[in-house]
Amino acid sequence: KTNPSEPFYHFLSGGAGVGKSTLINAIKQVLERFWVHQPSNKPEDINILAVAPTGKAAIGINGTTIDSAFGFGFNIKDKLHKVTTLYYCNADVDAFNNLFLAVSPNEKSVSRALDSCSGTKSRATITYMLSQAQKLQHKKTQNMQYLLKLCVETKYIVSHNIAVPDGISNGSPCILKKVIYGQLCEKNSRERIPIRAYVQFEKENTGEKTRQRLQNIIKADGITEKNWTPIQRICRSFSLNENTHIQVTRNQLPLLPSNAQTIHCSQSCTYDNILVFLNKNLSRKLLYTACSRVTSLSGLYLSGIYKKPAKATLENDPSLREMTRMRDEAQLQFSLIFPEDVKNQDNMIVLFHNVRSLNLHFQNISCDPTFIASDIIMLAETWSKPEDKYDINNFTIISRTDCKASKRRAFGTLVYVKNYLLPHVNILFQNESISGTNHSTVVALTMLNHTVIMVYKSPKTAWNVLKQQLQQAITKSLENHVYDITIMGDFNIKYQVSDPNYTNLKSFMTEANCSMLLDATKVSTDHSSLIDLCFSTNILNNADIFESVTSDHKPIWIELGMSTN
Repeated sequence: KTNPSEPFYHFLSGGAGVGKSTLINAIKQVLERFWVHQPSNKPEDINILAVAPTGKAAIGINGTTIDSAFGFGFNIKDKLHKVTTLYYCNADVDAFNNLFLAVSPNEKSVSRALDSCSGTKSRATITYMLSQAQKLQHKKTQNMQYLLKLCVETKYIVSHNIAVPDGISNGSPCILKKVIYGQLCEKNSRERIPIRAYVQFEKENTGEKTRQRLQNIIKADGITEKNWTPIQRICRSFSLNENTHIQVTRNQLPLLPSNAQTIHCSQSCTYDNILVFLNKNLSRKLLYTACSRVTSLSGLYLSGIYKKPAKATLENDPSLREMTRMRDEAQLQFSLIFPEDVKNQDNMIVLFHNVRSLNLHFQNISCDPTFIASDIIMLAETWSKPEDKYDINNFTIISRTDCKASKRRAFGTLVYVKNYLLPHVNILFQNESISGTNHSTVVALTMLNHTVIMVYKSPKTAWNVLKQQLQQAITKSLENHVYDITIMGDFNIKYQVSDPNYTNLKSFMTEANCSMLLDATKVSTDHSSLIDLCFSTNILNNADIFESVTSDHKPIWIELGMSTN
């Protein structure tokens, strides 16, 4: 936002289950909020493209697959979304799922795949190829089982990216609710097979567009439940081996049993409860991945003999070596200075922000680490009324103005001081000038040989009104023999722009021996303007512009010494 013409590239990493997808969604929300306020953009326009390698991962960040976004061919990997039992190897997973389906008392059936062969005309070759295809594991047949065991009220996952924008992707977890049977497409065959499966996804909005598109089929099937989604048979082609040009095309329901899953395939999944079967071959990485799948330790169960894995070292772990290298040689350099990182026992932080309605954003402000780390918080355009309560722990309100009319408007200022600093703070001057919708407010505080003057001037308020207020505040400070003066706030005067108001402001600050402390190449609003300014008689004071996720104005802050000399 500060330098919109410059692209930035960041690498986001972290252990399994630490919240990478959550952070990506938070970044998207901040960017969406920024773009929607640009004059040339419409809320329905798409300005952010979020992509992921798999459909399941794409849903986690409310995006789409790389293949879908850029029109690439499919290269689907098996990434299952929800299981309750985790095993080390596929053999154990298959055994568990088969046993679970066998003992289930619910309605069962078997969906046999319809296979066809292309690339040869020999009947003998076709027969042989089809018989061989029946023996292959689903990982070699595009995740399409030849004999798919169906059991109502049992967990399954979708095995293909059917409708990623609708949330139906490879790995989407669901519960099988009903199986619809129909006749084979083959001639002279009256055999009835499963032609459609109705499933219920974890999220109600998953499959919503599909249900709407297939509403006639749903009605014909007699389905009345609103959140049951039809999954129809699809066709996928595969080769028996790399050395043959003969292709087998399989027609089958794109579902796989998912009561058990391998630890490897459970990555990026989250469960309330899981049972991990321990195996002597479990590495440290696999064990960590398995145990970090749950939302809390109370939902984690282990079966087997636990053996503490070997500790990862730089010698035996290439991932650790690379992460160490990146931390040492490629650390992210923030373009912002965080005031809480500057704060120490020898200084104090004064922060000003045109908050654009404290009434609307109080919850954000009251728990923001940057605001809480400050010693003095000055807010403008609070849109507050006298009866509103805006108490923040460890702070006291020492100055406040509210909306004069019954309707909330762009009025109001508020000054918080941290409790430990209260004995050292005095209000030297406070004045609010109102003329219709035009108004300006100036509040001058003195503390520890510093005077801080907060400024707010509405856009159409005359410069001379603010000038008179500032002259009175500065005079009060000098009368009290305080010469370290800081003037900060929303002047609504564009800095370094050819304008009479800027010329007058510059001349006034020069006469007051005040220098601009902020970087004039930066902006203080989302509209690429610098109107929130900070001047001081002490050019050694450190000041900067921060970021806001709630207002189109950015907070500005200054670091002042704590010395009483």
